[in-house]
Amino acid sequence: MVILEALNALYGDCLLLRYPGPDQKERIWIIDGGPKTETVDDKPLTVWKDVLLPRLTAINPAVPLPVALGMVSHIDEDHIFGMQKLAGTLVSPAPSRPAAVKFARFWFNSFDKLVGPKPQHLSAEAEAEAASLQSLISPQNLPNVDDDHARLIMQSVGQGNDLATDLRTLGLDRNMPIGGFVVAKKGLKKVSIEGAEVTVIGPREDRLEALRKAWEKALKKPTRKARQAALQELFLPKKDLDKSITNLSSIVVLVEVAGKKLLLTGDAHGDDIVAAWTELELPTPAALDVLKMPHHGSIRNTTEKFLNFFTADHYVFSADGAYDNPDAPTLEALVKMHSKRKIVMHFTNENVTWERPYKLEKDKTKVRTLTEMLDALRTAYPGPWKADLRKPTDKSVVVQLA
Repeated sequence: MVILEALNALYGDCLLLRYPGPDQKERIWIIDGGPKTETVDDKPLTVWKDVLLPRLTAINPAVPLPVALGMVSHIDEDHIFGMQKLAGTLVSPAPSRPAAVKFARFWFNSFDKLVGPKPQHLSAEAEAEAASLQSLISPQNLPNVDDDHARLIMQSVGQGNDLATDLRTLGLDRNMPIGGFVVAKKGLKKVSIEGAEVTVIGPREDRLEALRKAWEKALKKPTRKARQAALQELFLPKKDLDKSITNLSSIVVLVEVAGKKLLLTGDAHGDDIVAAWTELELPTPAALDVLKMPHHGSIRNTTEKFLNFFTADHYVFSADGAYDNPDAPTLEALVKMHSKRKIVMHFTNENVTWERPYKLEKDKTKVRTLTEMLDALRTAYPGPWKADLRKPTDKSVVVQLA
C-alpha cells in the first residue's frame, strides 16, 4: 500500500510518503518540516518535535529510523524550519537525545546555488553588500518590506545556510543520486529511489536562469536604495500572481510507485508545473492518484489551466487559514470542475476562517469558514465528491492508495 500523510504543519508543509520497497519492507520519505513554534489552543506547538517525531515513532519505533529520502522543497520558513532543526540534532546528538532518523539521501537546493555565483563587475559598495547573502536580504537591510510572509522567507535564507552546512557535515549535500542541482531538464531520466521512480518537474531550468539574471540585475543597480527595491521585488509575491524567487524555485516531483502516481508541488505556480510537464513530454492526459495542491491552495498559484490539466483522485491541502490559505476561490473552482468525479479533498486543518466572507460564484451563498464552505459547495455542486478533514486528535490526514 502507498500512503501519503499530510501532517498538521499549521500554515506550512510536512509530508510523509510510505511505500513498499523492492524487498516489500516499508520505505519512508520526509518532505518539508513545517514552521516555527505557534500557539494552538493556548499551547505552544512545534511541528517537527510535537507532530513529526511522535508520528514517526508511532509508525516505526526504531531509533534511528531509516528514511529513504529527506527533502526540503524550497527555502521558506514554513517548509524548512523543522527540517533544519531536525538536521541540527543529527549533527550533534546527545546521550539523552539520540538521532531520531538516519537519512539515506537528501534533496535541497540552497539559496547560494539557486542564485548562482556572485556576479562580476559589481560596484565596491554592492560587492560589500553581496559578501553575505544572508545579511544582504535580511529585513533589517530591506527596511521597506512590510509583508510579514516576505520577511519570514528572507529570514529562511539563514535557515537554509545552516541546513546546507549540516547536510555537508552529514555527507548528504550532493542531492544524490542526481549529484547536482535538482532541476527539471528535458531528457533527464527518472531517478530511482528504493523502489520509487521520480521525475523532477520543477524548478524549470529556464525559470532559474531568469531568476539568476534578475538577481544579478538587482545587485548591479547604481544605488543602495535601488538595489533594495529590486531585491524586495524578487521576494514579494504579487497580489494576483505568485512570482517570488523562492516559490518559483520549489522542487516539484512526480513519484511513481506500486502503480500509483503522486505529484508533490511545494509552493510552485500551477502554470509552471503544466509548462514543465509539457516540455518534458510526459504522458497526457495527466491523470494522478494524488495531487498535493501548490502553495497551500493559494489562488495565486492555482489557475483554471492547472486544474483542468491535472486530474487526480485525491487533492491534499496543507494549511490552517493563515494568509487565507486554502483560498475559497480555489476550492470552488476545483469542485466546479471535478464535482462529477469521485474525488476526495483532504485538509490538514478544519478550523479555517477567512478574513473576509466569500460569496460562491454559483448561488451567491456567503461563507466565512471552511466547514461552511464545504456545506455550501455540497448544495451548489452535488456529486460524488467528498471532503476529508483531519481529526483534532490525529497528527495527520492520511491518503491510502490500495
